Amino acid sequence: MSQGQPPERGRRESTPPRGRGAPRRDNRGGPRTSRPDAEDPGRSLGAPTGARTPVGLDRAKARAGALPRPGRESTAPPRPELPEDEEPQLPKGVRREIDRVIGRSRRGSDIALALSIGAAAIDEERLDVALPMLAWVKHEAPRIAAVREAYGVALYLDEQFAAALSELQAYKRISGQVDQNHLIADCLRALDRGVDRIVDAAAELVHADGAPEDRRAEAAIVWASALADDGDVGAGRAVLRAYLQRAGAGQGEHVLRARYALAELAARDGDPRDAAEHYRTVLAIDPDFLDVSDRIDALEA
Repeated sequence: MSQGQPPERGRRESTPPRGRGAPRRDNRGGPRTSRPDAEDPGRSLGAPTGARTPVGLDRAKARAGALPRPGRESTAPPRPELPEDEEPQLPKGVRREIDRVIGRSRRGSDIALALSIGAAAIDEERLDVALPMLAWVKHEAPRIAAVREAYGVALYLDEQFAAALSELQAYKRISGQVDQNHLIADCLRALDRGVDRIVDAAAELVHADGAPEDRRAEAAIVWASALADDGDVGAGRAVLRAYLQRAGAGQGEHVLRARYALAELAARDGDPRDAAEHYRTVLAIDPDFLDVSDRIDALEA
């Protein structure tokens, strides 16, 4: 799921931009998206996704115009126009939950299909489709965790951080899961809700047993960046060093992003030697990673 543009308020610098397959960054330093892997659309997001080619995406549209911002609707969101010859492509557990809460009915099938299309539209970076689809699904089925998760991710990618925070916190309450806490922490950061709340949300994911490693890395980056922005760059460096020590000598993109972020904080902390060492480690693994070559040249100059 993916997309959006955030408010200028709360923007900060400190983390690397993101390449394909891991959350993109904004200039606040946190992850901007949990863009799913090309191989496994939905694992890195956690919310249900449709097929690799979105179900009914090209024909999906709302009967009304653009979706109003959350909190401003005077009426329920319009029912989207759904293709009649498509089947929802959702994880079995999500479909069972819809059947349990809504019942096996035409309404339940419509909710499942709209959720499938909306989630797939996020994968395809079509927020113009995802937001109205998922707004309607949330109105119809607010007690289903996957619905609140998908809508929250779409709002986050649209940089509607207050609304996204509300939806993602609802997902966490309903599901008992912390796997979207990196986005919750980044929303808190964008909204200037206080470093303690940001750290609590991020640390909960970093220390969660069985959490997806790419999301754990993103949570560590948000945590470290929040501490640095609050004036304690050394503490931010310590968070990322601890994460990298735990991650070991991995070469996944999430590990490179964490090491790149640590190099940035080292340079910001007046430690160019340590910064250069981490940048060179990234360069040795992936010479084309972001602007790492330029960073090393700048330090040497």
